[in-house]
Amino acid sequence: MTNDSVEIFAFGTELVSGLILDTNSHWLSSEISLAGGQVRRITALEDDLEAMVRALNASIDRQTRIILSTGGLGPTPDDLTVDALAQVGGCDVHTPRVVLEDYARRRNMSFEEVSTPPRIKMGSVPSASRVHLNPVGWAPCFSMDVRGTTLWAMPGPPKEVEGCFGTHIRPVVESLFAGRSARLRVYINAHESETSPYLQKVMRELPHAYLKAYVGLSTPGGLPLDIVIRSSDGQDPQALLQEAYGRLGAIAAEAGRTVALDPSILQPR
Repeated sequence: MTNDSVEIFAFGTELVSGLILDTNSHWLSSEISLAGGQVRRITALEDDLEAMVRALNASIDRQTRIILSTGGLGPTPDDLTVDALAQVGGCDVHTPRVVLEDYARRRNMSFEEVSTPPRIKMGSVPSASRVHLNPVGWAPCFSMDVRGTTLWAMPGPPKEVEGCFGTHIRPVVESLFAGRSARLRVYINAHESETSPYLQKVMRELPHAYLKAYVGLSTPGGLPLDIVIRSSDGQDPQALLQEAYGRLGAIAAEAGRTVALDPSILQPR
């Protein structure tokens, strides 16, 4: 593993049973890529404490630089993320006073009024962790360092994931990783089997580039494909992206094909 590796864990039986679609991991992987990290693995797990601890320890053993988890921070018995991360960190669990004070302030209640067992559980974190108050929800986000890996835990609701990541995690990722990414969706009026050699040629010539076509999304207007650039040596990813776009267009033109941003301007295949 390189030191820019990131793994995402989505905790919740409702995810692995198909009751809820895991949109958080899709959104996070995109944001992490743009912020400079590289997602190496995405794991969804049921609410099983032993399995969660085992999977997190395995990720740390892989020398993952950052682990992000979503879900399992609520007040119900099946919310086990805090306990799992406390075991991984070799510490106990507590509820920081600052979390309950934040609850009281935002609900215009007294400290005593908000100090109920469900809220105390929802505000709990591993004692070795750093607390980051949730800007849009109740359960706090928290981070913890274990054997060279930084673990971040966020609640499961997508709006809270977006709020916690944007407020607390994105700045850390951007400062930690040197890489930067850029991407572009284009269309080509050719079939996937014909397009594949064009993509391979661009990637051979431009090592920063990754190109991927999506035959399942093909329309009469053209075959969509993404050009993704990851630069870790200080080069401008937007400039490299334009170079890759131009090179793909030139290669396709030699075969009588067209590459465009808007599929409506492509000639029929």
